[in-house]
Amino acid sequence: MKRHIIPILAFCLLSGSLSYAQSSVDALAKARTAVENAKAEAAPDARQIVYTLKAFNDPDGRLVVGGLTSEASAKEAAVKALEAAGVEYIDSIMVLPSDRWAMTRISAASHRGAGRHAAEMLTQSVMGTPLRVLESNGEWWWVQTPDGYIAYVPSTSVVPKTSEEMAAWRSAKRFIVTSPYQIRAYTSPTSNGVRDVVTDLVNGCIVTAVGGAPKVENGRLHIELPDGRTGYADASALTPLEEWAAQPFDADKILDTAYSMEGTPYLWGGMSTKALDCSGLAKVSYYANGIILMRDASQQALTGKRIEASDWRTCQPGDLLFFGNAKTKKITHVAIYDHNGNYVHSSGRVKRNSVDPDSPSYLTTPFLHAVRINGMEETPGIIRARNHPWYF
Repeated sequence: MKRHIIPILAFCLLSGSLSYAQSSVDALAKARTAVENAKAEAAPDARQIVYTLKAFNDPDGRLVVGGLTSEASAKEAAVKALEAAGVEYIDSIMVLPSDRWAMTRISAASHRGAGRHAAEMLTQSVMGTPLRVLESNGEWWWVQTPDGYIAYVPSTSVVPKTSEEMAAWRSAKRFIVTSPYQIRAYTSPTSNGVRDVVTDLVNGCIVTAVGGAPKVENGRLHIELPDGRTGYADASALTPLEEWAAQPFDADKILDTAYSMEGTPYLWGGMSTKALDCSGLAKVSYYANGIILMRDASQQALTGKRIEASDWRTCQPGDLLFFGNAKTKKITHVAIYDHNGNYVHSSGRVKRNSVDPDSPSYLTTPFLHAVRINGMEETPGIIRARNHPWYF
């Protein structure tokens, strides 16, 4: 009988090992499914939420869930999903900071898909735009814009701000450039020379009044830029931020802003009156009316009140028209509707065309659907600046 003890014991040990290994594999599979389910629920758009959570076994065979997310709510969703899956794990999830700030210090800063100048330009921010800083290492800072878009910006294009400085800025006497055309800030109330320029300013740039109270000399307002530089800019081109933010919906303001850029060159990722892409035109034009839209056309297309392409005659001025692939329904272009089928858009340059097949200005790019922004403010993807906590 003794000769059978060792084989039987070995079989028992092997069976236990196999059972443990299978249990470990099952737990890892459940954890990975839970993490992916949480991503689909809480972080479906990588353009707006960082979510690199992964489940894995460490060298000691322990189940670990680690990675980065920009939102505490995304981690909470992952933890909830893991608990529902009934797995035990080591929590190595890092939530990026939500209390670190910066502000754009130049008239139009380029934000790229990676921390290098050769990377694709994804978007831009204009001077005075508040930015959430996710990481600030070296030459490139990883930031999030007020519309939620995440990208890399050169450190030279921004200035860091503490939470206290941001709070002071929100209560300061601020002005926004409402001129549709580029202006200049000069070194004095009367200087006009090319060597007297402090900076250029474009529509949407935000500055503050020097000394806390507006002071106008020779028709120029004494202003302070986000990085502390001061200058004098045409007071008629600036509007108190509270007044700008209090605007009601105004389709004419939106369309006038768009038409003022007619002929302006198309620029992939561009989002200022200097040069812009199709969704940039929609954003800049709506921002002139105090409304913050999503960044990309594919994101904008999921907001507002949907209008089917066949019902285009019911469209109203300011509605957004979306174009793309007729088979896949992938959105590739957006325009701003005016009237009688006419619209303004950025394609090669800012120009006018028509959605009416009988119009000589008709373009054959498939028109997929439209959305109405008017009356849909404060629904997902559409927010007035006056209600955005980064501004007020």
